[in-house]
Amino acid sequence: MDIKETIKEQIAANPVLIYMKGSPDAPQCGFSSQATQILMACGERFAFVNILDNQELREGLKVYSSWPTYPQLYVSGE
Repeated sequence: MDIKETIKEQIAANPVLIYMKGSPDAPQCGFSSQATQILMACGERFAFVNILDNQELREGLKVYSSWPTYPQLYVSGE
């Protein structure tokens, strides 16, 4: 499976998904920390993907979204 299909599946499988640096419990950048704190403060359930664990995913998501930075938040597939 190519990375674009992996990304599509991840987004489709999770109503709220954040691609971030690190994890909600141990964010690796300030923006990822702020984004997850906001989601948690809202009581929103969300999934996350640590883009630092997979360079192919990290680069592929930039192409998929046409957005070069992280975190990237997807809600209902958008």
